[in-house]
Amino acid sequence: MKKFILKTSIIFLFSLLLFRFTVVSLVNEYQQKFIDYSSSSYLKDVKKELFKSINESNDKDKILNSNDAIILSTFIKKILNELDLK
Repeated sequence: MKKFILKTSIIFLFSLLLFRFTVVSLVNEYQQKFIDYSSSSYLKDVKKELFKSINESNDKDKILNSNDAIILSTFIKKILNELDLK
């Protein structure tokens, strides 16, 4: 009976350690990523990059290629039809 309890406790301990080093570590890693992505400094950087990209696009003669223009035009027409703005 002593051997059984000893073996069971050792297996339980190793299982607990395995769980701690795998699952809990992954959860902590994703939690930290979420905190980083939701921070104000990250959002400011994304905003800065977005406006930089928009500014670069404004300097070009054509912003969209013909395929993108057709897709966006169709999409906007469908939205206007659904909204039925008159």
